[in-house]
Amino acid sequence: MPNNSGPHKHGVRKLTSRSPRSGAHLGSRPRYTGPKAPTHSVKDLLTRAVPVLSRAAGQTARQAFWRPWLETRLPPELPPRITGITERDSTLVVFADSPAWSARLRYALQELRAQIQEAQPEIKEVTVRVMPRPTKPPGGRGTRPD
Repeated sequence: MPNNSGPHKHGVRKLTSRSPRSGAHLGSRPRYTGPKAPTHSVKDLLTRAVPVLSRAAGQTARQAFWRPWLETRLPPELPPRITGITERDSTLVVFADSPAWSARLRYALQELRAQIQEAQPEIKEVTVRVMPRPTKPPGGRGTRPD
């Protein structure tokens, strides 16, 4: 009588459809049976996973607040010269596209200082810096080395 539990022809054991230890089918995956985790939006997951994105989103929201706020209070020739706005350590930093516009913007913002602090009490200081707009190459294409 042949022994069915030992090695078969050429020393290879025959695979069965059930695992001898657990009785589970081969190829099946264990299923999670615990409480379901609450579903979150992608934004929530990214905010928790990547704090840098959270800070960037906050900066974008603050810039979205400051730009229209300043446009309604500054002389009409100044807002188009603003290249960026950010808040850093209780300081509102406004960037102008040239040193000349930076000086004019600095004087105009000094006159608005009380209103700025009223709109955002955390702001203790207002500074203006120069950050030129990026120049576009002619024809909208990248520059080619000569």
